[in-house]
Amino acid sequence: MTDSAVDLSRLWDVVIIGTGMGGATVGRELALRGLNVLFVERGKAVRPGRAISDAPVAPEERVAAGWWPHPVSQRREDGTRDRFFAPVGCALGGSSIHYAAALERMAPSDFDALPTAHGVLPPWVTSFDEFLPYYHRAEQLFRVSGLPGTGSELRFSAWDRALMERLRERGLNPEPLHVAMQYDEGCLECIGVVCPRGCKADARTVCLDEALRQRDCAVLDECEVLALDSDRSRVTGVRARRHGREIEVRARIVVLSAGAMHSPQILLQSANAHWPHGLANSSDQVGRNLMFHTTDIFAVFAPRRLDRRARQKKSISLRDFYVHEGRRLGYVQSLGLDAGAGLIAVHFKNQLRRRGVRHERLLSALVKLPVLVAARVLGEASLFVGATEDDPDPENRIFLDPEEPNGAGFNYVIREDLRQRANALHDLLRRNLHPWKLYRLSDDLPMNYGHPSGTCRFGDDPSTSVLDRNCRAHDIENLYVVDSSFMPRSGAVNPSLTIAANALRVAPRIAAAVAAQPA
Repeated sequence: MTDSAVDLSRLWDVVIIGTGMGGATVGRELALRGLNVLFVERGKAVRPGRAISDAPVAPEERVAAGWWPHPVSQRREDGTRDRFFAPVGCALGGSSIHYAAALERMAPSDFDALPTAHGVLPPWVTSFDEFLPYYHRAEQLFRVSGLPGTGSELRFSAWDRALMERLRERGLNPEPLHVAMQYDEGCLECIGVVCPRGCKADARTVCLDEALRQRDCAVLDECEVLALDSDRSRVTGVRARRHGREIEVRARIVVLSAGAMHSPQILLQSANAHWPHGLANSSDQVGRNLMFHTTDIFAVFAPRRLDRRARQKKSISLRDFYVHEGRRLGYVQSLGLDAGAGLIAVHFKNQLRRRGVRHERLLSALVKLPVLVAARVLGEASLFVGATEDDPDPENRIFLDPEEPNGAGFNYVIREDLRQRANALHDLLRRNLHPWKLYRLSDDLPMNYGHPSGTCRFGDDPSTSVLDRNCRAHDIENLYVVDSSFMPRSGAVNPSLTIAANALRVAPRIAAAVAAQPA
């Protein structure tokens, strides 16, 4: 159903806010069960072909390109603020339309209890074994390649094969990277761009489009959610602004999936007489325990010239140091990208933006010479990323800030323990690669601001969590959250597969909740 046909006066079975991995996946499941579903999305459909290095700055241009329109604002310990554009999508399909499609499972240890500086974090209320069938289903749904028995390593270049051989000589266990790409003859391996062919499986092409083909399902795009209206125990309406006009939609069940930075923002903006500190926030946990993991970029050089031509460049993953000698060091994977001038320019510009340079023409001028030098030096390198899990900290949080164009900011302090573990991962990788060369491109520990999690975590105790084990708000009987907000641990891998698996897990519970509502 097109948005022009949406009846705003009707009572929907389910309204889903956000069409990324969580919202689109759960919506598809509910639509296939015959429920009428309305998706509400801040962005719109994005045409393919826009590269990540072409990301614009003006809000309207960013939305047209599928990116969140406003910079995020990070408040530092000294009271200063840092504003920058996070790699967060704003489009039909959410961030997944841009993603590089690496879909990896979290480790079993990520589900265990975790000692931190703030006490022992209890284990997940659902076990890794409980998640396994949903991981399997999500991998099938998103057509993940690289799984055992698929022969993905046959697509690797001589360069990749030699690197894997070297790692195995060191007693390590490199594996083919699990990627949601078909790698057919025409595959362009659309890393960081919207795929024009549909061979990259994202939330829009796999889930949202199928949901919208079902009877009585629709989407309202270019629709900004302002707040959820509620009484003491239920959401009574979703207030939004669309094309300059305020509207309200109603549903038996409301599913929030706007991302771990924006879902808590919506809840905090929904404060009322019943919920003076934010909707579903009797625990004071909404927005707290914001987590990212590191995104440490390495350039890797072979000791001799090797053929790097291959259909699959996003090829290798390494988990041997995920937990090493009792320490959570992290995960390494190939980015599938060469150290070319475009990517080096993005890296240098981001470093300058973090130091306060905002004028785009000045940025381009400042990086021109360093980019030329670096591209010449790094031209034979392939890029890898090391990811190290950060710990949940209640003081790392989303907060409302009316002075910000986005309406909110966040606190985030990088602790010394995280730096030490990221450094240990780098050192181990460098030693085990020799005589291959590894050059660390990051001059400070970079965090992956495109992978937030944890701000509405689930748990059995309503005093320390926002959601129950089925991702329903403890306080509000018809409100669910299915993005990465629910996660009590960030892990060291892209959270997309876990988000999709969790959406598949909770969809039957949401369907049952709809069935239990009065007609």
